[in-house]
Amino acid sequence: MYKSNLLVLCCLLSWITPSVCQSICGSSQYNPASSICCNGVVQPKSGLQPSCCGTEGYDAKSSMCCSGNIQDRSGSQPACCGIQGYDARFAMCCSGVVQSRSGLEPSCCGSVGYDAMFSMCCSGTIQQRSGLQTSCCGTVGYNPMFRKCCNGQLC
Repeated sequence: MYKSNLLVLCCLLSWITPSVCQSICGSSQYNPASSICCNGVVQPKSGLQPSCCGTEGYDAKSSMCCSGNIQDRSGSQPACCGIQGYDARFAMCCSGVVQSRSGLEPSCCGSVGYDAMFSMCCSGTIQQRSGLQTSCCGTVGYNPMFRKCCNGQLC
């Protein structure tokens, strides 16, 4: 680590000949003090935290890599949902779809968001809760105190 930092310092300050500073990226030479190697492609270093997203360079301080796509970091809890960026404080990822976080118990039912405090997900279908004892029978909500579920059907 010390030797690497010293080499970068030397290259930045031009204390030594530029050819000594060269590294190999794919079939190209590059100066690691000013460029970054991204999967065999030389890219200029940008920003405070130079990083790679596939073969593209980006600043990880202001952007993020979401499944090979560079997205702006948004909000205080940046996260990825497939190729999209979002703020996890106000949204959530439901099967690759960004949905608003709503209610007291935000949850996902497939790719749809819902409030688990008042609804429930029954085999991919959102059903309203009808009391504390509500359960699912297939895609239907029911109260087991009053009904019975037989092989995914109310009976």
